[in-house]
Amino acid sequence: MNSSRKIMNQQDKEAKNGVTPAVPEKKVKKPGFLAGRELKPIILTALCVIVALVLCIGVAIQQLKPKVVATVGDTKFTMNDMLWPIFEVESVYLSYNEMYEMYMGTSVWDAAYQGSSGTAQAMGVTNSVGLKQEIIDKEVQYEILYQKAVAADYKLTEEEKKESDDAAKETLKGLSWIQTVQLNVSEKSLTKRFEKLALANRFKEDTQTELNKNVDEAETIKDIKKKDYRQYDVEYYYASTTTTDDEGNSVALTDAEKTELQKKMKEISKKGNAGEDFAKLISEDDETITFEEDTNFTEQNGFPYVSADNLKKIKKMENGTVSEAFIDDEKGYYVVIKMINNNSSEAYDNACDSAIQTAQDAEYQDWYLEEQQNYKIDINTDVWSDVVIGTVTTDIVTLEDIQRIAEEQEEESDKGSTAE
Repeated sequence: MNSSRKIMNQQDKEAKNGVTPAVPEKKVKKPGFLAGRELKPIILTALCVIVALVLCIGVAIQQLKPKVVATVGDTKFTMNDMLWPIFEVESVYLSYNEMYEMYMGTSVWDAAYQGSSGTAQAMGVTNSVGLKQEIIDKEVQYEILYQKAVAADYKLTEEEKKESDDAAKETLKGLSWIQTVQLNVSEKSLTKRFEKLALANRFKEDTQTELNKNVDEAETIKDIKKKDYRQYDVEYYYASTTTTDDEGNSVALTDAEKTELQKKMKEISKKGNAGEDFAKLISEDDETITFEEDTNFTEQNGFPYVSADNLKKIKKMENGTVSEAFIDDEKGYYVVIKMINNNSSEAYDNACDSAIQTAQDAEYQDWYLEEQQNYKIDINTDVWSDVVIGTVTTDIVTLEDIQRIAEEQEEESDKGSTAE
């Protein structure tokens, strides 16, 4: 009874204070996304969005996919594959660009092509154009040689594998990780490239050895006259009778300056004939006279610093003798010569070797052009024509990078020599 009253009093109290007894709240579901909508149009819209995304992704992947530059048989070369051979050429020529711009007034890329692609050279194209042809020609040729080596069951030797691996490691020294990514090259891919080149080169050398048997060396050199290539090995001092002013213009020496120069040259001749060391007959700070050693001229080419009459005197000199001072105002030079060897066969031997080498090269080219016909070769001009040599990798590996790498290699070489 008391308990019931307490409960009633408590309820009255809560009512006066605005407190309502707790009652479980009934949950009401909110309308869903599909409430009141037809399902079919929504599914169709979703499918359209998915298809559109797939198409866009496919187009993006296709755009990012490396484009094929060349095909040799079943082997395809993409622009990513061509980056390294392009870099190899561009890095070499980039080192000469500053010199070309300074002395020639043009970039090395715009200079006349002097490389090994005979067709491009005959056309009188620039280095940029000629080198591009040279790069693609070499890649195609080495792929053909590699395929022929594989077909002939050539296998890499352990030495070739090691040399390829070592070459890859050495070649990548100095390049940053980001540079190797930009050049699409790694130690693994570069090792593989060097291994392919090793097989291709070995097959080429073996082929060349066989082809050389077709060359009649005696017939090849029969028109090379030994007397025309008689070589004279000399050392000499010379001085010009002109100088240059501050603006680079040629200016003739005064009579007094010529007289002083003649006096010096006669003194050199006198000391040389007296048996003094011929290489040390002028002071190191003498800027008017130049000493040249280990030089030569041939019977047919002559010596450019003296007149025909003085040249006859030089050709009659005995080995080990020193000439008079040739005061040759006609040629514009004063000269003193020491004859080292008045009948060297070096020029004749070189001429013969060159003629034989040319004949052997011709044999190989004939063989290669014929073999080339057995391969389906396709150059994608839509891609390759847009390539401009001199601009592809020169921003990836700059001249400063090349100079730094060269310095690091030189320092490492010096350390190795010291350690030995």
